[in-house]
Amino acid sequence: MSAPDLSALVSARLCHDLISPMGAIRNGMELLQMAPGEAQSPEHALIADSLETALAKLRYFRLAFGPADPQARQAFGEAVQVTDAMFTGRFTVSWETRGIDMARPRARVIYLVILCIEKSLPMGGNLHVRVTAETVDFSVEGRRTAPPEALWRHVTEGAPVADLRPDAVQFALLREALIATGRRIAVQFTETGATLNLTEVSPAPA
Repeated sequence: MSAPDLSALVSARLCHDLISPMGAIRNGMELLQMAPGEAQSPEHALIADSLETALAKLRYFRLAFGPADPQARQAFGEAVQVTDAMFTGRFTVSWETRGIDMARPRARVIYLVILCIEKSLPMGGNLHVRVTAETVDFSVEGRRTAPPEALWRHVTEGAPVADLRPDAVQFALLREALIATGRRIAVQFTETGATLNLTEVSPAPA
């Protein structure tokens, strides 16, 4: 088994093992709020919001960083739900599809691209993802873009990256995922936006 495969399994295991106890904490908070005479305090609301944010991140990271079975499918309804829960602040994601689902490896590539785009928008922005059977188009509107050029060159050209930081690991994973699924991505940033096009260059799961 390769190192990337082991890394994906470790990521999935960590996310899975953390989701269960955090879900139990959320259920406990709901029971406390249902107790007679127990009004929802600001403290309870803060804890509940923090739990929902953490659970949303864990679910998203499990899909983006975990293993992707080529035989498994990803429903678009789930993709929308996962991204809506994950991105609720300055960075938002909207979807346009033709009502088709995706193979999990393709969905994983999209999740990683979204993380890379988020990293390139320090002040936030709006991302629109258009998915067809053959291509995926990403269009970005933001206040200001700051794409890490060396990391994007690694994604598109395979240029080596020195001192990869943990908060940029999605770029290295995206490069590996593109190769594994036989896809390439064209990237063009402007001062306030970007367009990215994901296409298939060799036979791979849709």
